[in-house]
Amino acid sequence: MLRAILTLCVAIFFSFSAFAQHASNAKPHTLTGKVTEVGKDKLTVNHGEVKGYMGAMTMSYKVDKLDVLKKLKAGDEIHATVYDADYTLYDVQVVAGKDKAKGK
Repeated sequence: MLRAILTLCVAIFFSFSAFAQHASNAKPHTLTGKVTEVGKDKLTVNHGEVKGYMGAMTMSYKVDKLDVLKKLKAGDEIHATVYDADYTLYDVQVVAGKDKAKGK
């Protein structure tokens, strides 16, 4: 019984180690799109192709900092970083458009 528990613990350790290594080596990509919905813990974005990662689509994403959701509204154009196999948006920035630059 003890041997089985020890084997399981070692397997779990190596699984988490492999995941952590993969996550730290994940390739970053730039995502550009328009916010279609702001939820309490996620953001839905209609974005163009993310070169080398995914095609254009509308998709919900987690965000790295929940406070960014308070600053965004539907219709905002954004840039963000997304990593391979991680559907979280990092460093979300609102893109200043023509209307925003003119104060409209």
